Amino acid sequence: MQLEEQPIGRILSMLGRGYLHLLRAKLKHLDIDRNYYALVIIASQDGNITQQELALLLGQDKVSIVRVVDYLSEKGYIKRIKKPDDLRKHRIMLTEKAKLAIPEIQESFKSINKLVMNGLSDLQVSEFAETISKIKNTVTENINSI
Repeated sequence: MQLEEQPIGRILSMLGRGYLHLLRAKLKHLDIDRNYYALVIIASQDGNITQQELALLLGQDKVSIVRVVDYLSEKGYIKRIKKPDDLRKHRIMLTEKAKLAIPEIQESFKSINKLVMNGLSDLQVSEFAETISKIKNTVTENINSI
């Protein structure tokens, strides 16, 4: 079946599930099986991030982020700290457990990216990234117009 005959979302979803399978296999000794990138994003903000800011950075809705934060909190990777200036908001902080796992998670991203891009030239990888970015922008621009 030709690419144009299939929903692009289905193809990307299958690709995402396969990638997550590889990532889970590589990180199976951790007691989490998802939300690895959320931890990396939180780490990049030095623990000075709210759930709303995390939602924006991940491009997810607030309800999904609450589930992510609940899951990572229950597993002992993050803590919610009430913001003194606004008790309705929480700052998200990494625990020591998460700080120890972050370098390995980042290295896993790099090694799996290298694995799945094996056989592609630097130009092909660059064109792929540009194409995905254009598709994402087009979807975002048109999401409310249909």
